[in-house]
Amino acid sequence: MRTQLTTLFLLLAPAAAFADEETAVIIDATHIAPRQGLHAGASGMGAELRFLDDDCMTGSFGAFAAFGQQGTDTRQDVLDVHVQIGVKHDISRKLMPYMGLGIDVLHVTTHETAPAMSFRGTTLGVSAMVGLLGHATDKIVYRATVGYLGAIVPGTGDDLGGVVMQIGLGYMIGD
Repeated sequence: MRTQLTTLFLLLAPAAAFADEETAVIIDATHIAPRQGLHAGASGMGAELRFLDDDCMTGSFGAFAAFGQQGTDTRQDVLDVHVQIGVKHDISRKLMPYMGLGIDVLHVTTHETAPAMSFRGTTLGVSAMVGLLGHATDKIVYRATVGYLGAIVPGTGDDLGGVVMQIGLGYMIGD
C-alpha cells in the first residue's frame, strides 16, 4: 500500500502544474457496465478537479465510488482514485472532444451470493477514455466520458475490467 500511495503522489505532483486559470470542480454520475456472465453493473458518484487550459492538453485528478447492483449472483464495489492526462480539440468553447489515459488506485470488493463470500483487494489499474468537455456558461462546465478501466485485483483472484461511463457538471474555480 505504501508503494501505491508513493506512486500516486509522484503521478499527482506533475498534474498540479496544469492548475492555471481554467480549473473546474466536476461532480459526476458513474456507471460501470455489467460483464456478461461475470459481474453485475455498478453505479455511483464521483468528483474531479479538471484542468481546461487554452492549450491542447487536459488533465484531472479525482475519485469515484461505484456499488454493484443488489440481487445478482456476483457484484463488485469499486472505490477509485485516479490521475488522468489527455489531449483535447477546442472546436469551440462549448464543445471540446478529448481522449486520455489514466492511472487508477482501486479498492475492489467482490461479493458472491452462493456461497455468501466477499473478497477484497487494492491495486493499480489503467484507464483510457474518450469524451466531450465544454462550457455551458462562463462558470458551468460539463463532461461526458466513455472509457475502459482494467486491473488485476490481488486477494480476490479476480480482475476488474469494463466500460465506465461518466457524465457530470462542474463549476469553474479559476478565472
